[in-house]
Amino acid sequence: MVNKICLVATYRELANLAYDLKKELNLPIDVVEGSLEEGTQQALKAEREGAKIIISRGGTASMIRRHVKIPVVEIRVTGYDVFRAIYPVSGPERILGILGYESAVIGCRPAAQVLGISIHEIILMMDGRKTQWDSVRAEVKQLMEEQGVNTFIGDTSVMTHLDFPSLDVRLIMSSRESILPAVEDAVNLLRVQEEEQKATQRFQAILNFVHDGILATDEKGCITLLNPAAEKIFHVRQSQILGQHITKVFKDTRIDKVLKYGQEEIGQLQKIHEGHILTNRIPIHVDGSVKGVVATFQEVTQIQDAERTIRQSLYGKGLVTKYTFADILTIVPKVKKLVEVAQGYSLTGATVLIQGESGTGKELFAQSIHASSPRAHGPFVAVNCAALPPQLLESELFGYVEGAFTGAKKGGKIGLFELAHNGTIFLDEIGDMDKGLQARLLRVLEERRVMRLGSDALIPVNIRVIAATNIDLRKQVAAGQFRNDLYYRLNVLNLPMISLRDRREDIPLLATHFFNHFSREHNKGIKEFPKEINPLFSEYSWPGNVRELKNISERIVLSAENGRIDLPAVRLMVDELRLLQEGQPDCHEDHELLRGTFQDIKRKVIRRVLQEEGWNKSRTARRLAIDRMTVDRFENA
Repeated sequence: MVNKICLVATYRELANLAYDLKKELNLPIDVVEGSLEEGTQQALKAEREGAKIIISRGGTASMIRRHVKIPVVEIRVTGYDVFRAIYPVSGPERILGILGYESAVIGCRPAAQVLGISIHEIILMMDGRKTQWDSVRAEVKQLMEEQGVNTFIGDTSVMTHLDFPSLDVRLIMSSRESILPAVEDAVNLLRVQEEEQKATQRFQAILNFVHDGILATDEKGCITLLNPAAEKIFHVRQSQILGQHITKVFKDTRIDKVLKYGQEEIGQLQKIHEGHILTNRIPIHVDGSVKGVVATFQEVTQIQDAERTIRQSLYGKGLVTKYTFADILTIVPKVKKLVEVAQGYSLTGATVLIQGESGTGKELFAQSIHASSPRAHGPFVAVNCAALPPQLLESELFGYVEGAFTGAKKGGKIGLFELAHNGTIFLDEIGDMDKGLQARLLRVLEERRVMRLGSDALIPVNIRVIAATNIDLRKQVAAGQFRNDLYYRLNVLNLPMISLRDRREDIPLLATHFFNHFSREHNKGIKEFPKEINPLFSEYSWPGNVRELKNISERIVLSAENGRIDLPAVRLMVDELRLLQEGQPDCHEDHELLRGTFQDIKRKVIRRVLQEEGWNKSRTARRLAIDRMTVDRFENA
């Protein structure tokens, strides 16, 4: 089978005419021969080989239609075909009988009237029952004997079954004009089939690949459709439940109620064996009647995952960690032990309080804990509680709805707690948080729910909290500046950071790392870290800890020329740091401080205050009454 249309010719002349038309008009059909049972076998074979439409005529077309599942287009008997068959036998000595299916017999009547011929009809049944040819032949014989019928016309069944020697049997043959409409109908039908098939395939592709489970029933409540997502949710196969009543397959569904009352149910939680799903049940209304129900299902975990993805894609720029425990460089046993403790903390979901001086690597440890935890694929949201005014920090942490306050963004804004859902939120410098906000934070820690500003809806959040401070919170609690209950809620797991002056053995290791890093970053080409710098660094107390060491390392690298570091200049820098720490700047230094442009003076003042504040940027910003971003901009300028 090459073409999708097969014409089953019931006699040789019809086959020849079909072949000629196919060749002449380049018709997309195959032609085979066979009448009645033989023609039916040919049609079944064509169907197995991929034919989509069968063309045939008369009784053969009727028989084929009962046996194949594809459409059958019948070559109709036209008045011209009948006239051609009757006219040669229209003499007065002929008494004519018509034998065939109703369509052929009815077609003969007008031609007989025009020619003035009386005809005797025998109509074959088309109700699917097998024709009883013995009784048909008896009826023909009766017409021959009682009415003098000497000529019968009809289709190929007449030629096959009327074997009386004295009877003139003639076939009503189809003309070119009869075949063409049938072929055109078949071609048009094939085109419609192919368009419907494309639409069905597109629809099936949507059903197969949509993430929602989809189920449909007919008006009786019998299942007509179940897509792969629904199969996965309910652990059933469509082939196993198709056609069954919905209540026999799913015990806790309300689809039968929607079918009965015609009322849709949107966003309903439904319990299944493995948890809960969100379902919508929609009645199918046709001409005012409910003809079925379509239901969609979403797993709650899938909704949560999608929500997290949307949050990250819309607001989550940079909400990933840059550091892991491998980035913590040390040769000091007590620091290694601290890393081991932090690695153990990462395996839990408990709140961690990291305490230590500014610059000791509190955020480095926080990021490392997150990166090694089961939440590693979730967001890591860091917020500095001292960098923003209380009102602004509150709106950032909790978010707000549209119209919550003057200047609120249209559509509202998601808060950082929501943004950290299924991940970690790092609250740096928690000791500087306003007491009013402390109360709201305590409620979040206790209930794991947040409420946006201007809203009365509580939003569940699955977050881990890591807090950090360079302030002694116990003294803050004693002074009434920090809530006692919040302190104990935060201090579930404690991580005390070690200052750089207490791990001096790490200074050469860290300095070498920073020198190499900044040499590459600034393309300075420094091939070797001068060992003479180590004693200078080891003697200094580093109030700014690792951050201060990093900053001075970058300054030294930037001052290098032709790949060489000027050791006297390094000594001056370290001496400057020591003098600033001791608070004994001389007149010459004050004079130098005021030299240069206004931008130079700003840079020098900010750097001096940074050093005096132990490289704590938030305290520096508050002391100078500037924002933290300005401190960041001038720190290494």
